[in-house]
Amino acid sequence: MNRRRFNQIVGLSGMGILSRSAYANAFESGNQVVAQDIRGKNLWDHYFIGAAYYPEWWPSEDWEIDFREMHALGINTVRMGEFAWSSFEPSEGKFSFDWMDRAIEIARRYKIDVILSTPTAAVPPWLYSLHPDVLGANASGPYTYGGRKGYCTNSPHYLAASAQITTALAEHYGSNPTVIGWQLDNEPGIPFECYDDNCLHAFRLWLKARYQTPAELNKVWNGAFWSNEFSDWDQIHFPFNSGEGGWQPAISLDYRRFFSDSYTNHLRRQAIILKQHVKDQFLFTNWPACTWSVDVFKAGEQFLDAAGWDNYVSAPGLSDFERQYIAGFNNDFCRVAGRDQHFLCGEQIAYVPPNALPQGLRLQAYINLAHGSHGHSYFEWRRPMRGGEQFRPSFIKGFDGRINPANDTFIQIGKEFAELGPRLANATTNSLIALIYDFTNEWAQGFWSVGTKGDHYDSEALRYYNGLKVLQQNIDVIPLSKDLSSYRLVVAQNLRLINDPTVVRLEKFVSDGGTLVLNFRAATQNLDSSMRSTLAPGAFIQLVGASSSEKLDMLEYNPSNGQLDAALQAQLKIRFNGQNAEFAPRSILEVLQLHGAMPVATYEGGRLDGLPAVVSRKYGKGSVVYVATDSSEFGFYEEVARVAGAMAGLAPLIKVPYGVEVTSRHDTQYEYFFLLNLTETPHLGIQLPHAMDDIVSKKSGLTKISLDPLAVAILIAPRT
Repeated sequence: MNRRRFNQIVGLSGMGILSRSAYANAFESGNQVVAQDIRGKNLWDHYFIGAAYYPEWWPSEDWEIDFREMHALGINTVRMGEFAWSSFEPSEGKFSFDWMDRAIEIARRYKIDVILSTPTAAVPPWLYSLHPDVLGANASGPYTYGGRKGYCTNSPHYLAASAQITTALAEHYGSNPTVIGWQLDNEPGIPFECYDDNCLHAFRLWLKARYQTPAELNKVWNGAFWSNEFSDWDQIHFPFNSGEGGWQPAISLDYRRFFSDSYTNHLRRQAIILKQHVKDQFLFTNWPACTWSVDVFKAGEQFLDAAGWDNYVSAPGLSDFERQYIAGFNNDFCRVAGRDQHFLCGEQIAYVPPNALPQGLRLQAYINLAHGSHGHSYFEWRRPMRGGEQFRPSFIKGFDGRINPANDTFIQIGKEFAELGPRLANATTNSLIALIYDFTNEWAQGFWSVGTKGDHYDSEALRYYNGLKVLQQNIDVIPLSKDLSSYRLVVAQNLRLINDPTVVRLEKFVSDGGTLVLNFRAATQNLDSSMRSTLAPGAFIQLVGASSSEKLDMLEYNPSNGQLDAALQAQLKIRFNGQNAEFAPRSILEVLQLHGAMPVATYEGGRLDGLPAVVSRKYGKGSVVYVATDSSEFGFYEEVARVAGAMAGLAPLIKVPYGVEVTSRHDTQYEYFFLLNLTETPHLGIQLPHAMDDIVSKKSGLTKISLDPLAVAILIAPRT
């Protein structure tokens, strides 16, 4: 197949820099939804227990041994190919599939399904030699060859080569019955920046499509500030090394939107190609976490058949049990982002150190299952003898050829999930609680180590999620656009950037009977990052029944670490009504004037003594809680959740001790309740609401249940 056809597939006009019209058309046409195209067999009728495997690393005579041992361990799926571009295509247009054909055939004989990856996350040396622009750049300059990632999603040469290898693989394996799915790329979105000429050219075209005229862009970016008023699109540059100021808020937010669109379009192009060839095969990708540089919800809605993330949460016992909630959060996020709630853990830690119990691996597998996962893939089967990850601890089979010390645990997981997977294949999750995760607000406020000093949007989202777990209910992590009518409690933390229609929609949710939680600085900015002409809670002042007259925040005290001054923290505490526990504030304190709201918690100490820190108000048939501060302590967010949960009339699915997580799933006949002891403390005699059966231990008629350290139970009850 010639290059012209590839250019047509990916929306390119030629092998040079994209023309303005071609790039605009590529983004415009990229908005189409690729329909799901899974026909025939039900791919989701069991649970995938997988491992990452790299046959290109190992002598072919080892493959038989490896797949035989996988089968014995209960592994039924293998992921291959994500870094094998140079093995699949040793030189331009010359393909070699015989080696992978043999590996797939051996996997078939051992009843192991295969998920193939498009190998576009690491470019082969011949491609870089022909077209150095396939790699992008950061603030230090162009990426040099070596390692992985760093490819430019706006390089026409990279996109054409990516389309070529994807097409060749799709044509060769699209009807292979052993290949059940495809992983697009690998952990797309890293590095978090690309500043090469291709991206600069594409960014200008993206801005032109968004704003139409430089005058409109100047208005949104406030070009009059520091005389940055543009009269031509070619005057715009990435401000990554400016004399002073650099990335102003509106520019930074637009770059993050552009970056997400660039990666989404890169993945969508691959999806379009694969959909033309695959039969009975699903498409997903493995986000390193759902809180990311790319809009995971948009990708799931438009072209992926399932969502996925890489679970490297440390083993239970190595940290506080709440750390396992990170996995729950990402699982709940993926479940919502996946079509028909389908999602996988694309990679999962396969090793626990000697100071942790191997049962932690089993518990983490059950955490996935409890939150609705259809599978997880351990990273990795064999530890590499050479290369950048030869010292990586996560592996199943060691240098000496033996399975790691968790051998018996892997066997137990394999046996249990072989039985549980088919039984739960059609079970779905229904949640009465939702936590809104909005990428516009994340990109504006900072994610991971990008965008702001100190804390980030992601951190506060996780704190509120952790707090909600005390209600012992299912939780959905949802986009701001999702219909809210099925929820009784919605948390919209850090919802600073917002438009008026969304304000109206959230007010209606409350008026109709829902309970809404908002926090400091709510609704104080527009979607272009400009400030609204109001104090917090901005457009929600009437709903909340309170307004912030002034604030003490991180910028005024200790901007180097995003914390309030230590002396101020020691002086001030937060106490909830009727509670003895006190919590230290962390980064911001709003001083509220009440216009109908009632105090739920107050500040104690200093000049703020007795002033409200958390307030609530009845509104229509529902209620709203407004939190004017934050804290580094889990207990603070648990108290907020208890207040909101009581207003929403929520009761636990099953009342369990602190440190035990409870979730539920259901099918047409049964409700399944998952009890997960996240601690190394046994919990004895947990009272059940009525007699239930545990399908893990196979005990029937239980009215009480006990959980050993890191133990699990799945209790069933007929649906009423």
